Amino acid sequence: MKLFGKELSKLFNREMKTKRLYAEFKDFVRLPLFFYHIIGFNPYAEDKKDGRSSNNWLWILFFIHMGALNFVLGCEIIFAIDQFMNGSFVVACETLGYIGFVAVSDLKIIAVYFRRATLSNLVHQMDSIFPKNHEHKDYDVSRYLTRCRLLTKSFSVLYIVLISLYNMVAYFQYVIDRYIQNSPDAERTMPYVPNVPWNWHNSNWGFYGTYFLQSWAACVSSVGHISADLMIFSVEIQVLMHFDYLSKSLLEFPIQAENGANIEGANRDLSKLQHLIAYHNKILGLIDLINEVFGRPLLLNFLTSSVVVCLVGFQMTIVLSPEQVVKLTLYLISANVEIYLICYFSQLLIEASGGVALAVYDMNWTIADHRVRKMLVLVAQRAQKPVFLKATVFLDISMETMSTFLRMSYKFFCAIRTMYQ
Repeated sequence: MKLFGKELSKLFNREMKTKRLYAEFKDFVRLPLFFYHIIGFNPYAEDKKDGRSSNNWLWILFFIHMGALNFVLGCEIIFAIDQFMNGSFVVACETLGYIGFVAVSDLKIIAVYFRRATLSNLVHQMDSIFPKNHEHKDYDVSRYLTRCRLLTKSFSVLYIVLISLYNMVAYFQYVIDRYIQNSPDAERTMPYVPNVPWNWHNSNWGFYGTYFLQSWAACVSSVGHISADLMIFSVEIQVLMHFDYLSKSLLEFPIQAENGANIEGANRDLSKLQHLIAYHNKILGLIDLINEVFGRPLLLNFLTSSVVVCLVGFQMTIVLSPEQVVKLTLYLISANVEIYLICYFSQLLIEASGGVALAVYDMNWTIADHRVRKMLVLVAQRAQKPVFLKATVFLDISMETMSTFLRMSYKFFCAIRTMYQ
């Protein structure tokens, strides 16, 4: 625990020292890295020599967190099956919503765990092409960093409020009934499911210990969602920055040899263009690495979230208490915001990558050497192939995917509503 405390202390100290003239790559991923460190997980190696042995205590803490998370997940699955068998359809649907949330978070963490080497490669490549200090103005780094911080902090607050509300409502309801309304029938309940292998009803230790365990697992689950999504958003914003800079560089490309009249100038044009093409290839390679790391969890995220949204919507059509309505409304908003942001950023990637082809068309290519013109044709052809997030080979993500997601959720909702009736 001391080592974990030191890690958090270092993280906060680095945050305080960030007030410098120029931003760094780490400034973009500081928040997702912070959430990963909360559960004792290093999502990538900071250098090639960094391995698991240097952070043994953090890894032990990570496996303890994952053990608690999966233990509670197992309890929820058993409870949901039991409720279905007993005919408690509404309670079973509510529990399935919890299971979906935890399962997606669990698999996001596991996916990054097994793709840690690939994520490390992605981070090192992004760090290697991050703008140097004198290039920040050309890249407009401060604008992208401000955008990244605003988005990631807002998204984090949304999920923190969501999980805090779910964790505390059951206990606050008991306190109100027992001590404020002086009700002798006040009943202590768990925040999620009452199903555990021991009897927690007969002692304060059993109740508070079980309550803490479920709340702890819920926090780990929320961190799994937040950290993976924030990492995706952070690297995507940087990729957008690189695409925009590439388009700007092509638009402002200075032709030094008109129609090849100056051989030396034409060679310089060709050399600069080759550099931009290599830069374009690196950006496209980053997208491949992002999809390799996060493709599977994104697919599961879409499939599970569509079911969770329809289950939450179904519960909201039934007569509920005010606190349940607030919880479900916030849950519904969070799930839709998560999917929307993923689709939104993938759509921005499509537009930014296509903007490279438009930049080639708009630049002053007509007076360039014939070798430069031929290379520009190849650049434009390659840029016309859209670049986007892929949930494996089964789903190409864009804003149209958001419409598909909502339609699918509505179909599931109608099916469940029909079963209930």
